[in-house]
Parts: sequence; C-alpha cells; structure tokens
Amino acid sequence: MTREFPKGFLWGTATAAHQVEGNNIHSDWWEWEKIPGKIKKNERSGIACDHWGRFEVDLSLMRELGVNAYRFSIEWAKIEPREGEMNDEAIRHYQNVVRLLLGAGIEPLITLHHFTSPRWWAERGLWAAPGAATAFCGYAKLVYREIAAECTRFTTVNEPLVHLGGAYVLGLTPPEKKGFLNLKAPLVGMLECHRDAYWALHADAAERGRKIDIGMAHHVRVFDPKRRWNPVDILTAGALDRAFNWTLPDALETGKLRMKIPGLVNIDLEIPGLARTQDSFGLNYYSRDLVTLGFKDGRLEPVLSPKSGRPTNDLGWELYPEGFLRSLRRVHERYPRLSVLVTENGIADHADRNRSEFIREHVDTLSAAVSEGIPVTGYLYWSLLDNFEWIEGFDPRFGLVEMDYRDLSRKPRPSFYKYRDLIRAHAPSP
Repeated sequence: MTREFPKGFLWGTATAAHQVEGNNIHSDWWEWEKIPGKIKKNERSGIACDHWGRFEVDLSLMRELGVNAYRFSIEWAKIEPREGEMNDEAIRHYQNVVRLLLGAGIEPLITLHHFTSPRWWAERGLWAAPGAATAFCGYAKLVYREIAAECTRFTTVNEPLVHLGGAYVLGLTPPEKKGFLNLKAPLVGMLECHRDAYWALHADAAERGRKIDIGMAHHVRVFDPKRRWNPVDILTAGALDRAFNWTLPDALETGKLRMKIPGLVNIDLEIPGLARTQDSFGLNYYSRDLVTLGFKDGRLEPVLSPKSGRPTNDLGWELYPEGFLRSLRRVHERYPRLSVLVTENGIADHADRNRSEFIREHVDTLSAAVSEGIPVTGYLYWSLLDNFEWIEGFDPRFGLVEMDYRDLSRKPRPSFYKYRDLIRAHAPSP
C-alpha cells in the first residue's frame, strides 16, 4: 500500500556547482585538475554540464520531474574570485536561479561550500587560515543578503569529514596532506566558520522577521565488522562509526569536539558558541563498508571493504537500503530534537539497470521511517544530472538525466520517470 508523506514534504534532487556549472576558473580545484594523474583519465571539469548557461533547460527538466525542492551550491570562487572583490555577474546569476526556482514552485536549498574553495583562500590555508571564519562568514552574509533572503534552508558545509579526510588525511584532493595529524586545525577552523555563519545568518533573518534552517550535510556511512564474531573488527568498526559519523553532529549539538581512533587521532576540546548550531540533520546516505584491521606502511590501520556478496553500484559500493533505515533511526535516537532532511541519496549506474529499483527501495524505507515517527522532512536524489565526480572524472553516472558530453544534450533516463511516478504516488492528496 502506498503511504502518503506529510504535507509539505520535500521531493527533489541535488547538484553541486563545480560538478555541473563549468568554468570554475578561480577555484582551488581548477588548477589542481591540470596536474597529470590527479583525476582518472586526466579529465578536467571544464564546462562540466554547462548548468550555468543552461539552467533554464534544467529547470524545465525539474518541472517535468515534478519536484518541489532543488538543492544546489553557490560557488564562492565565482562570487569572490579575488579577496574582497565581488563578482556582480555571478551574484546576478544566482539571484536569477533563486527567482526562477521560486517562480516554478521549487524551494531552493542552498549549500554554501561543497568541496571547492576560492584559490586565494586555499593559498592562505583554507579552513586553517588566519581569519578563515571572518572570510567565510562575510561570504555567507553576502549570499543571504544579496541572493537568498527569500530562502529558508541552508547547508554551510557538505560532507565535512569526506572533504577534510580526502584533503588532509588521505591526501587525495587539494591540498593533498596525508596523516591524521593534519586534521585538527582545519577541523576546528571549519567548525568556527560554521558557527559564525550560523549566528550571523540567523541574526540577518531575524531582522527581516524570518525563520531559517541551517545545518550541515553529513555523510553517514554504515560500518559493520567484516567478521561479526571478531572482537577486533567489532571494536574497529565502532571506533570508525563514532569518529566519522557522529563527531561533527555531536559537536554541533554540544559544542565539544571529540574524535578518538586509538593510535591515529585523539581530539578533545570545547569550541565556544558552537553548541546547538544545527536546526536539522542533513543526511547523505549511500552505502556501508565492512571493517577489519590490516597493516599499511608498517602500522595497523582500519581496512574498509564493500565486498559482501551483494550487488554494487558502478563504483563498487554495496547496495544496502537496510542501512538507510538504520541510519535514519540512529540519527533520530541520537538527536531527537532535530528533523531529518535526506540531502543526498543516489547510485552510480551508467546503464540505468538498478536506479529505478534503488530509488523505490529507498523511498519505501523512508516511508517506513516516517511511519515510525522519525521526523523526515524531505528526500533529495543525487543527482539531477550526470556530472564531474571529482577524482573519478566523468565516468560515474549518478544522474536521473543522462548527459552527452559531446554536445551537452540531456536525456531523461527511465529512472527519471520512475522517480516522477513515485513522487506523484506519495504526494498528499489535494
């Protein structure tokens, strides 16, 4: 039986500026992509999907899909290409995007930082730079005042520990630092940036007599012991779960940053003014990993494997919708005062063989969560379009809409229409 979702439930899709807009020439990634071997096949984001120049085409696709919400990021490197120098053309562009979305009855959900930064800010040290919070807060206030004063939902940072882990621990993305010892300074700096933006935007909204919702989009991954009977695997999976999934949202609730993985990282400090700086929980859910210990560079470290015998997506991630419900339950148990917005959920599936069933299973799971009383306010499929998937290049295909990168034409996949039908089936009756 199809179950209706609450009135006002958000059905939508999501993108990120660097991945779809194209020509992000003043960002840290733009120069880094030029270095051979950084991106698979030495691909570069380039024009990407030209979402910047073809937004109205993509808006017509959203209208055909029947969504009432669209999560996208505003690119700081386009707004402020050089420190203190604002780009009026970029501001006007994003003003127009917001205006067109609102005119179409689609709620704009704005992300302020989705992995990329202005090159000038990167050269100063990114999140760990002196005055980082002042710079980020100034950008956030400009976005709210000049572009998004009619908007109500904001994400300050997308997947903070995915971003910092790739950049400062694994050394896979700029600035390519390796080792947990690099993590503390940018992590603290990021939280200070979030804190200052949170309070500043709420103050601006209050002056306008408006209420807004601000949080982060957290990548929640299920970590299970590879050998369920093995105490070492159990302890390792538990340590990863606590560190990766709950360090940041716990800090936003309590004001205390605590991260401990024995032998790797131990952070315990209080950040004044950080407590209760999330109004809802942004949940990005994709998959799970099976966890054990292994030797790397002569030391024991966690080893992650998605290999469980179950189907996987094109990137080898296990298709595990059960983990979606597990994650929703854990978020609600841990943060009962917060509503949950599913800010991302998607599958890399170039042939579109599994996407329709993937979406159906996850929407069914969402329905079960709602019936349990978990306050879920929306579901955003990642992604509207195929796009530039960071170090993986253009090969992974997450889009409901297939991109032909030769001529930038768009073609809705069968799963596009499946999602459209699910939205219609689950929407409240008029």
